[in-house]
Amino acid sequence: MRNAFALLLATPVAALLQGLAVWGALHPPAGIGALACFLLLQAPAAAAEAVVLRRMLPAAKREPRRGALLHLWALSFFVPGVGGLLEVIASYAGAGLAIARPSRELDLVGRPEFVSHLVSRVSHAAGARVQARLTNRHGATDDRLAALVSIQQLPTRTTGALLRNLLADPVDDLRLLAYGMLDQAENEIVNQIFACRDALEHERTEAEQQALHRRLAELHFELVYQRLAQGDVYRHAIAEAEKHARAAQSLANGERDAALCLLLARLALARDRADEAAPLLERARELSFPRERLLPWLAEAAFRQGHHAEAAAIVGELARHASTPALKPVIDYWTR
Repeated sequence: MRNAFALLLATPVAALLQGLAVWGALHPPAGIGALACFLLLQAPAAAAEAVVLRRMLPAAKREPRRGALLHLWALSFFVPGVGGLLEVIASYAGAGLAIARPSRELDLVGRPEFVSHLVSRVSHAAGARVQARLTNRHGATDDRLAALVSIQQLPTRTTGALLRNLLADPVDDLRLLAYGMLDQAENEIVNQIFACRDALEHERTEAEQQALHRRLAELHFELVYQRLAQGDVYRHAIAEAEKHARAAQSLANGERDAALCLLLARLALARDRADEAAPLLERARELSFPRERLLPWLAEAAFRQGHHAEAAAIVGELARHASTPALKPVIDYWTR
């Protein structure tokens, strides 16, 4: 009722203003051009028409109010008399011809029941669940400690980053336990390094010296691979590993050792020297090292050198061989 009353009042006003605009264009006052006179009178006429026509629009098209009025005013101003009216007709025609769509109404469902005895059967994503428990600083301390204890037997190369993040945790017990796990892993490798160095100082055959240098190179690289070395210690470990690997190559026909070539290539990649790593990997392949085992490092070396097409081809070749789950995201990214 209120809408109809407003239309009855506004419609005569809009019609009167539109008539004045037309009359002004046909009989402009002296000194004012016909077009200028029409535009001056058409602006308020279009505003009145916009108010009327908005009331005539379907309810869904009336909001936002300011935007609807501005749109109708522009149509009425630039297409006097019929512009806004065509918009109203088109709105009703569009509503009548709308394609029926399936209902998207939301519905409420009940809360699922937690079945505790089935938890022991869930084996997938265990690592992600443990990591989520450890990184959630709002979780219960006992639960986070239990999660940390549960990963003690995992290789440090997979837990090193997580343990280092826990060194800044506000819970003292978690910090101490994480530090103890890292320190224990590092001490085991360092003690082996000291034992090999002591053995190397004694008079030994060339083959024994070659084996000890190779072992020292592998142990120093373990500090890097297991993420136990940081900063200056990281660079020192790489330098020591390379020094002993070169020494092992120079003894007892070590230049024919494909594994040493691979180790030197991985050390070069760790130093971001892909140009040095690529020929070492090719040398390892020439020395009968299985190519399928070299593919991840060949792809990394090609990528770091900017040879993206070559890296994609190598990853595609890697996808045809059995690979570890850790490489699956890389293979999916490069082969999709």
